[in-house]
Amino acid sequence: MNFFNRLGSRLSIKRKIILLAMLSTLIPLLIVGTFSYIYMNKAIENKISETTTNLLSLIDWNINTIVNDIQSSGEILYASNDTQDFLKQKDLTKEAYVTQGETRDLLITISSNNPYINAVYLGNENNEYLQLSKGQSVYYGKIYEHIRGTDWFKEIMEKDLYGIWFHDDVNFIESSNLLTYGRPIKDLQTLDVIGVMIFSIDKAIFKDMFKDIEQDGEIIILDKGKMIYSNSEDKLKSTKMVERINALEGKKSEMVTMNNENYIVNLDVNKLTNWKIVSIMPYKSIVKEFDFIRKVSVLLLIITLLIATFSALLISNKITKQLSLLRDVIKKMRKREKLDTISFDPEDEVGKIGHQFISLYNRNNELMVELYESQIKEKEAELKTLQSHINPHFLYNTLNSIFWMAEKAKMKPIAKMAIHLANIFKLTLNDGEYITSVKNEIDQVKSYLDIQNIRYDNRIQYQINVDENLYDERIIKLLLQPLVENAVYHGLEMKPGGWEIIINGKQENHSLVFEVIDNGIGFDRNVVLKQRTGYALKNINERIRLQYGPGYGLTIHSEEGQGTTVSLRIGLDISEKSAGEGA
Repeated sequence: MNFFNRLGSRLSIKRKIILLAMLSTLIPLLIVGTFSYIYMNKAIENKISETTTNLLSLIDWNINTIVNDIQSSGEILYASNDTQDFLKQKDLTKEAYVTQGETRDLLITISSNNPYINAVYLGNENNEYLQLSKGQSVYYGKIYEHIRGTDWFKEIMEKDLYGIWFHDDVNFIESSNLLTYGRPIKDLQTLDVIGVMIFSIDKAIFKDMFKDIEQDGEIIILDKGKMIYSNSEDKLKSTKMVERINALEGKKSEMVTMNNENYIVNLDVNKLTNWKIVSIMPYKSIVKEFDFIRKVSVLLLIITLLIATFSALLISNKITKQLSLLRDVIKKMRKREKLDTISFDPEDEVGKIGHQFISLYNRNNELMVELYESQIKEKEAELKTLQSHINPHFLYNTLNSIFWMAEKAKMKPIAKMAIHLANIFKLTLNDGEYITSVKNEIDQVKSYLDIQNIRYDNRIQYQINVDENLYDERIIKLLLQPLVENAVYHGLEMKPGGWEIIINGKQENHSLVFEVIDNGIGFDRNVVLKQRTGYALKNINERIRLQYGPGYGLTIHSEEGQGTTVSLRIGLDISEKSAGEGA
């Protein structure tokens, strides 16, 4: 053991990979070459078992497709409002006849779309309907009264969410070659059982299922030890084989001898129905491959050794190249040097790690710069907030005094303007909090526009279309009022005639979107950029991005003489931590 440890420590990674590949190939070669003849029979059985397993999986998939098709039809019937109304009808009214007709049309559609459905029954003690595609019902009169006392009906009603399958025990129509699927129907509101649905399916569907499957042996489908279907014409032989299969006691694969002949038996269980799918292949039909497999195996083992050695050389060169680059990256990171000159192979696993390494290193540098800028902006915002808390309290109290003096002097316009202005200052103060509600922002805009209407003799006509369900959402303050003020002073003041402002607000996915629309004079975006105006909008945009991230902010659309639309997108669910940091 110490020898291998010392040898491993002296070898490079490239030589280790080559040595590992050669040993991994050479050792199996020696083992297979020595014991191939002894274990050849077992190898053949395993090969056939694997092939048969794939066949059984295909059959299982086909059965699942049929079962899911029937169950999906049952789901449609179960969830249909027509079905629910039909089963809950107790009186013979006009509405009951209409519901019965709609239910009949639904049953006809389901049976027409599935040619292997012979009959569909839907009913309870009050109402029932039987849609026949093939055959004739074995019951006369009230079908529900005939079937409600049967054992199989009780088994159906004991099922809660899923239905149950029967065969031979249930003859719903005049045929002995049927499968039956039943399921209780519950009231979608009260979850009480209100009826039952029953499908009769022709077993000939299995014949269609297996007609394109090529196999030397036989396929049998069992349910609770009884044969549902066999593709063999020798039914007596199939019956005897079923007895042998039931004695296997849960084994998936076994060699069975019957009438001095050996058969490879493979089992699979369909999870939706618990049916056993059995493949039976004569052993003599596969022994003929013995000699061919032996020769091919020896040749493949030799070729495998050569390919493994050559592949190891290529892979080791590729891996060690990427590892060398990764080592260079670590050296440069220690010295805080740029990594622009190093490029990894994006298709290689080690190369992907190296590429992520570089991305994380560059992103870390960017975050350090962003953190520094964010801290500076946060300190500036704190300073501005402290400054804004000095005068507004005094002004708010003074405006309240003016309001009461104007009320006393019966000067209504002055009193109205004073109370609106006081409300604006109160909402601006917001008890010193940086975060407010949508309702407070709307109230602040209303107070501002009412003041401007006093000043401009009610020239401003405004609409506020914001869903009241959004009023309690938390957002940063002073977002909408500066946009409205900008619309009044830069868009409406210089426009003759009527002035209109529309404020829309709605939720889109995980964002709040507001629009401030005016019919003012508009502007040319290029002229504004050259004049470097619009500081208020820029400030709002920076505050939004600082609080919510780069995916949020303002967008402006304006045309000269056509008005301006300012769209504002912000995030939802501001955490207490974010609110505290913003303040």
